[in-house]
Amino acid sequence: MKICTSCGRELPLSTGFYSSKSPLFALDKKINICKECFINNSLNHDTGEIDEVKFKNMLRRTDFPYYRDNLQSAINQYAKEHGYVSDEDVKYHGDDIIKLYMKNVNSLRQLSSKTFEDSEKDGFIQKRSTVLKKTDDNIKVLNDATDKKISGNQREEVKWSKKDKQNMKYVISTIGYDPFEDLGLSEYDKKYCFNILAGYCDTSGISEDGHKMHSVVEMTVLYAQCRKITEEMNVEFNKDDVDDTKISKLSSSKSTLLSSISKISQDNNISSNYNKNSKQGQDSLSSKMKEMEENGFSEIEVNLFDIKTSEAFKQIDQISNENIANQLTLDSNEYTDIIKEQREMITTYENQLDELQEENRMLKNKIIDLENRKR
Repeated sequence: MKICTSCGRELPLSTGFYSSKSPLFALDKKINICKECFINNSLNHDTGEIDEVKFKNMLRRTDFPYYRDNLQSAINQYAKEHGYVSDEDVKYHGDDIIKLYMKNVNSLRQLSSKTFEDSEKDGFIQKRSTVLKKTDDNIKVLNDATDKKISGNQREEVKWSKKDKQNMKYVISTIGYDPFEDLGLSEYDKKYCFNILAGYCDTSGISEDGHKMHSVVEMTVLYAQCRKITEEMNVEFNKDDVDDTKISKLSSSKSTLLSSISKISQDNNISSNYNKNSKQGQDSLSSKMKEMEENGFSEIEVNLFDIKTSEAFKQIDQISNENIANQLTLDSNEYTDIIKEQREMITTYENQLDELQEENRMLKNKIIDLENRKR
């Protein structure tokens, strides 16, 4: 345990304080300010943005290096990992950006041994930085060539299976254009969206209605954003020190997205729960069998002869008739009616049997004639 010199709380040494290689903290290799105070004392509490002056002072007090290019890299990393956060709102997540910055400082070999004095000598910018470069009057943000290279490798690693490509071609042929071309999605997100949208395009009434088509495209993008939030939540849950505040924010964002999806689905009668024209049970086995029977699929017809002549059904029929006979108490008039009904049935079946026998005889003669002609 260690006492924070800022708030006075006693916290676990392993999780409550940032590690440091500075000789100022050689005793336990941990800074004397807890993580929570370190972050809180670096922010503008009204907006949640990083106060550069406060952050720089905290790094000086704890002898961590301050590099503006690494701070920009942390901002870029946060924006990339949280696609659901708009570019304008990224700056309001200063606490998470600082966590990324400190994680990089402790994990990157070129930074872990640096002190604040070292960064000051470098002008607070790494010499080989590709994120920022010095100008005469200011520091200009540039496109990070390294990030581009990483993104390119990620795109190359995303493999499109034959089914993925088929879904993409099906969506484009149905809509008439690539709906995700100008949305800035990664290759992985595009593949995910095409597979989701292909299922919607195959739904009755979607491709014929332009408004519904635009709605399902919007729903697909929202589903992709929900997936990113879920991945981020899983990453946070796997950490030893779970940030409950972050989990709460992510859950709230995901709930908002799912509500939007549900509202779009309801307004456009897309889901079967909201579609007034949907037929319940149309995908059930009995419905499919009935459809095949109506279309003349002979293999679906039930072989009643085999069923009625099987030994199992004979035994069941015999037991059933015996039970019925034992439970019935019939008078003479009822027996007379039964005998009369049975006699009528026998007469009907005898007539049917004679007709079938004659039909069978004629068919046999036709078969003999056909065989003789072949010879």
